[in-house]
Amino acid sequence: MIIVTILASSLGVIIANENSPAVAQNRSQGMVTASSLPEYCLPDEYKSFFENFVRGKDYQGNETRLTYTADIIEVRDYENPSYLIGTLSKKDDEFSIDLRDYRWVQLVPSTIDNSPYTRLEIDLIRLNNNTFRVNYIKAHYAYDPNGDGEEYLDYTYGEPGAYIFEHRNGCWNLTQKLQ
Repeated sequence: MIIVTILASSLGVIIANENSPAVAQNRSQGMVTASSLPEYCLPDEYKSFFENFVRGKDYQGNETRLTYTADIIEVRDYENPSYLIGTLSKKDDEFSIDLRDYRWVQLVPSTIDNSPYTRLEIDLIRLNNNTFRVNYIKAHYAYDPNGDGEEYLDYTYGEPGAYIFEHRNGCWNLTQKLQ
């Protein structure tokens, strides 16, 4: 009997049988079984996965960012994702989104309000069952003038960026960076 593994991506489909080098390499690297994966690895839990990925560790203290980043990350053009700019190795990637005080940020000083980080507007978009995209852009938020303490998006600025995550080996993985 031949077991077929299908890895679907927004760029194409790769099919490998159980005896192929790619499957053998994954097996030799110690693939994690689905039963031992956290709940946020489920395909419908992509939003929860992303929050854990951004934090770098889940609530049990397990490392998430390095664990769920592909060995090679494709860097593609934001406006034309079919155009490959280059690649990064997992260790060279500088994932630029973080959470501070329940707010999406980049850990670079803001040129707008002199805070120690730059606020972001984030959109998580499910492209298909196996792929989601995180669009981000620098943003300025202001407080509601009615005085109820609520913030609202005042304006965005700078160049947008995005990350692509694909469901591979039972969990979501960062596979592409769009700039």
